[in-house]
This record gives sequence, structure tokens and C-alpha cells, in this order.
Amino acid sequence: MDKKLSVPKLVGLLQNGDQKAYDDLYKLFTPKILNTCKKMYLNQQDAEEVVQEVFLKVWIKRADLDNTLSFNAYLLAIMRSLIFKRSRKQALDIAYQKYNIQFLQKVDNSTEESILYEEIKSFSTKAIASLPKGQQEVFSLKFSEQLTADEIAEKLQISKRTVENQLYKATKKLKKQLISNELIPYELLFMLIIY
Repeated sequence: MDKKLSVPKLVGLLQNGDQKAYDDLYKLFTPKILNTCKKMYLNQQDAEEVVQEVFLKVWIKRADLDNTLSFNAYLLAIMRSLIFKRSRKQALDIAYQKYNIQFLQKVDNSTEESILYEEIKSFSTKAIASLPKGQQEVFSLKFSEQLTADEIAEKLQISKRTVENQLYKATKKLKKQLISNELIPYELLFMLIIY
């Protein structure tokens, strides 16, 4: 990129199939996507695959891009969706391997995954439902709707600090429940509840 173009201008060029604009956006946003993937506990190889998948989707949908909207938010939404799909599959695999549920052994794979997923989801839903109403609401907004603490505070008309406290208490209580029941690792809850 000889002359640095703004992201909206690059997106506008990309809409028309400009390969150089695509390459420039790829170079500009890849480090951020990789970093976010690593924060979500993906290893380097998986993070690189997610980057490839994100930009493949961008290229395929390039004509539909809107350069008046945040390209960064668009990329993060694609990335989040891809990561959660991967995480859900990994969570099911780990849960099945680690917590081998006996009655599933004679069932075919797709049915097996479905039954295991439903059992884990049911347990997770019950655990979340046992939280006090305020904690439930904050937890749901954070992990199901993927809102930030600021967005939750604004939506519920409470302080950001209250949101953080409610979230802390909720995750602490859920962790205790999940560990004591030994059904699934605590970390998998967050991968499963959004589906």
C-alpha cells in the first residue's frame, strides 16, 4: 500500500473485486483476528485457519459489503461465529472422550453428538436458571447475546461495575455447580450456551 487508504475506501474497492484492496485489508486485520483467536484459546494453527475462513467469506460476500458500516465489527462477527462452531464441536468431542457416557456407545455419531449436546445443554440451562434473576440476565446478555459490559449496563440501566459484579458472582456459582457435578468442564459451558 503506497498511499495509505482508509478502511472504508479499501472496502469500497474490494466491493468491486480489487485484489490489492483485499490483500491490504488482509494484512491490516490479520494480526487483530489472530490475537483475538488466541484470547479465545485457539492454537496457532486453528487461529490461522480461522483467519483464512474469515477472509474467504469476505471475498465471497465482497459485493454485499457496506463501506459505511464497521468492517472491523463485520470481521469479528464472522470470526466469532467460526470460533464458536469449532469450539462447539471440540467441546462435544472433549466431553464425550472425557466423560464417556455409557448409553451413547451403541448409537451412531450424529445421533450421539446430538444426544450428548442436548444433555449438556440441558444441564447448563438448569445451572443458569438456578442463578438469581439479575445474574441470569447479565450472564445471558454477556454470553448468549455477546454484549459488552458497557452495552449490558446501558441496556439494563445499571452501572458497569454492577454488571461486572453480577457476572463475577454468576460465573463463580456456575463454576462451583459444574465442578461438583462433574458433567462437563466449566470452560465448555461458555462454548455451549450460545447455541
